[in-house]
Amino acid sequence: MTGSAPGTAAATASGSVAGAGRGAGSVLAVDLSCSGLAVASAAASVVLDPVVAPVSVLAAMDGSSLPPGGDRIECSERSEAVAARFPDRCLADPARTVHRSRVDVAGLSVPVAELLAAPVARALRWSGDAGEDVVILAPSDWGISRTSRLTAAVRDLGVEARVVRSALATAEALSSSSSRWAVCVETCRTRTTVGLVERTRAGLTLVDRAVVHRRDPARDGLVDDEVRRILDAIAEVRRRRREAGTGSTEVLARGRLAERVVDACDRARLLSFVVPPIAPAEAASRLYAAW
Repeated sequence: MTGSAPGTAAATASGSVAGAGRGAGSVLAVDLSCSGLAVASAAASVVLDPVVAPVSVLAAMDGSSLPPGGDRIECSERSEAVAARFPDRCLADPARTVHRSRVDVAGLSVPVAELLAAPVARALRWSGDAGEDVVILAPSDWGISRTSRLTAAVRDLGVEARVVRSALATAEALSSSSSRWAVCVETCRTRTTVGLVERTRAGLTLVDRAVVHRRDPARDGLVDDEVRRILDAIAEVRRRRREAGTGSTEVLARGRLAERVVDACDRARLLSFVVPPIAPAEAASRLYAAW
């Protein structure tokens, strides 16, 4: 990994990584940024499924009894199995509901805090909750309100987590990363976020963002060239920062359209790479190991 020396990086909620004075510690990184769930620690990493379902639905499917306290939300292998058979009874991307107060899932009205906390709880179970510091990578287009909601939801699990925008970890996800500027493309279920990250000796800073919303084919019968609009957004964030528009820039693409975005960038003669789903979480577990 280039761009940061071991044991000298720390995150800030404002969108930067800078030098820190705290000693190295164990970090569990949880990535919720691309409609998925990737988890990494110093020892191991894994891609899980963020899908959630009411316990009442899960109990009905496997014939088990409900736990004390009534209906609860679960994110687990059981919910994955139910989602494969009955996707309408589950919620595949809990993080996309962060702006709401409650969401209906299989007829059950659920506080959004529970939906946000469930995938993180699954990540903690995977790690064994061994006392690591927790860093959560959130979509790069989230502002203070949404990151605060996620932080509060995780606090209900008894965990104090730091929420950072995923573009910062994506910029350091590949060992080849060395250019001053990185354009980090996050393609989710409903939108794509294009973030411009600057690398300097002082660290990483997220300096600009653009959002490309996915059009609903049920509402709009026109053919949507989504990749073309993403390339336009890449060009726009580079133009808005003149040094990025004229200097060496990497395009780092993640999510459902990553390969198509990289193919289009190659045709446009832009240096581009597909970022594996686990790589930003692995990078975050190293970047933020010295809070």
